[in-house]
Amino acid sequence: MNDFQPLSDNEVLYVSLGRVLMSNPTFKVGEFLDALAQAISDREDDWTDDHEGWFSDGLDCEALRFNSQGWQRGRVRIRLEFMPDGPRPQLPERRTSHRRAEKIDPRPEEIYRPEREDSYRSDRPRLELDDIYRAPDDY
Repeated sequence: MNDFQPLSDNEVLYVSLGRVLMSNPTFKVGEFLDALAQAISDREDDWTDDHEGWFSDGLDCEALRFNSQGWQRGRVRIRLEFMPDGPRPQLPERRTSHRRAEKIDPRPEEIYRPEREDSYRSDRPRLELDDIYRAPDDY
């Protein structure tokens, strides 16, 4: 069972033990591949831009694979892969105890629309500031 999945260059890894090429335990996949390409190019006297294909679009090659008969033409490149330990735990659903208010659409005959003149009139007595801010003795 092979559950490894290729990682994209911008994905981030944290490797606490067994690190190679990287001084920091947290790094992007692309940074690691650049460091690997640099380490190889420093050791190879005949390193050219053609060799960069190992880390980008791949190099033309032939592969003798277990599941095919004979050699198969294609491309090869170096990538990092990741396999999760197990299924990611899911957060429990939030349940709300309050009930949602039902939306009630009023019927057109139940809608009160005052006439424009009536909207400015009021049968209530008008409050004055003295009515609001009375002294306690006045009650």
